[in-house]
Amino acid sequence: MRCAFIIALTLLVFSSCTILPPIEEEQGQIDYFRLTRMRARQFQSAAYLVDLRINDNGKKFSVATELYFSGDSVGFYGRSYLGKGAFKGNVINDMVTIYFKSRNEYFSAPLAEIQMGADCARPGEVLLYVFSLLSCKKSESLTDNIAVPVGREISYMDGRFDRTVRLKKKIYPLKEKLIDPICGDSIVIKYGSFNRRFPFYKVQNILFHNEDFNFRARGFMREQKYNIPIRRPKFTVNIPATAVRIDSF
Repeated sequence: MRCAFIIALTLLVFSSCTILPPIEEEQGQIDYFRLTRMRARQFQSAAYLVDLRINDNGKKFSVATELYFSGDSVGFYGRSYLGKGAFKGNVINDMVTIYFKSRNEYFSAPLAEIQMGADCARPGEVLLYVFSLLSCKKSESLTDNIAVPVGREISYMDGRFDRTVRLKKKIYPLKEKLIDPICGDSIVIKYGSFNRRFPFYKVQNILFHNEDFNFRARGFMREQKYNIPIRRPKFTVNIPATAVRIDSF
């Protein structure tokens, strides 16, 4: 169950695009919503190294996670600092596959099946929201009339979350906070490395907190590279014939 938090916090969904010219900030020619759509259209591939620090009801541990995105494929690999492989998985053709090496167990199911759940969903379902929240596909669908900015802050409802974005120069996101008052979930995203050219801004860290589970997970982006060639093995998950299939992660 907790692996869902670890995996979902680090996964960023994406879409391919054509390259656009650098943005122009003068005279209000660009705003946050247009910027996020431009970023989505220019996103072709990415490789991330994430340091995940978990506090699960007082139990603390860390996991180094590698993330790879290219085309419609996502690959991810998590390894604890004790040296044992924690998990390896992929998302290909809307199918999620995860293999837990230390337990010799695996999970495989369509994304749509995982997303089905109660109003206050299980951890895996909750953090699938982070997939779409940080995805370029979601950013590309943003419309200018989704909210009325007040100064350098934008607030609006996004599904089950009350979403607030603080901006730099009314363009770049500085900090984003999402609160679900009913289910006790909160997500805080901090951004940095602002530039007039792609990728325009980068995620510095993501904090997830669930009061009901007394669970906190923070992911620090140690390295991130965009629009680079990524080898096919990064998206391959080899599951031994002796592995046991599980119903949930």
